[in-house]
Amino acid sequence: MLSQGWQIGLHINTAQVSIVAIKGRKNRWSLQRWWVYPLNEPVFTPTGLLENTEELLSILRTFRKYLPYRYSLRISYPSQCVLLRTLSLPCTTLTGLPLERFVQLSVKRLFSHLHELTWDYCLGPDMATEISVTVTKNKILNEYCALFKAVGLQLDVVEIASTALYSLLRQTTNNGLIVEDCGTWLWAIYQPPQYNHGQLLNDNIHTPFDAIKAIAVRCEEYSYSGKNSAENQRGIVRFSAAKLLGQSFAELASHHELTIALGLALREADDL
Repeated sequence: MLSQGWQIGLHINTAQVSIVAIKGRKNRWSLQRWWVYPLNEPVFTPTGLLENTEELLSILRTFRKYLPYRYSLRISYPSQCVLLRTLSLPCTTLTGLPLERFVQLSVKRLFSHLHELTWDYCLGPDMATEISVTVTKNKILNEYCALFKAVGLQLDVVEIASTALYSLLRQTTNNGLIVEDCGTWLWAIYQPPQYNHGQLLNDNIHTPFDAIKAIAVRCEEYSYSGKNSAENQRGIVRFSAAKLLGQSFAELASHHELTIALGLALREADDL
């Protein structure tokens, strides 16, 4: 692994802006810094539209002062603002430009007013036979990204928070991760060779056990990141960044609010 500066994950929810910076050294990751900036007011409306930009701009300006010259910034994007569709590939050997053309034609068939939309795609949930397409409105995405540009921050990745959890799942077994994120429950599950993800907004979900019952996809083992204390029962274990990545991440053990930001920081570049 060659050093490419800091990889930074930045996640925004209703209570805070959470940021994790990591760096690759000698085939392993090391934690560089982390930040949690409390929000006095929510940044987004319930539908994901920006409504409180001044406080966020102030936080971003403060954060910008700590950055090195070289960095890769990955941010979460409000899931309320996206539509997800899964496409079956016509053949498993489709790659490159033919794959891009297939996806473009498929998106045109699925959505009207395509000129008003921005879309992207990646492999999965079944990595061998499916493509996951994400669609959002140009106006919403541009306004969101413009905030970062206004303070001189260059974005490399804009990702849905729940899919950012993929990088925190073990690749060797059927396992899932549940994250309690200020009233929203995010989840991701790896069932070789498939990934699945989602969020739960039900007011009746108060514990990780409630979340598991509400998730249609099942797995053998669940990790949990949040303030709830019931995770050590019935096969649910607390998520440990140190166990996953090494002791340099032990500092994050008591900071569950950084889990999504860590997943964003660890996210690999798309390779289609």
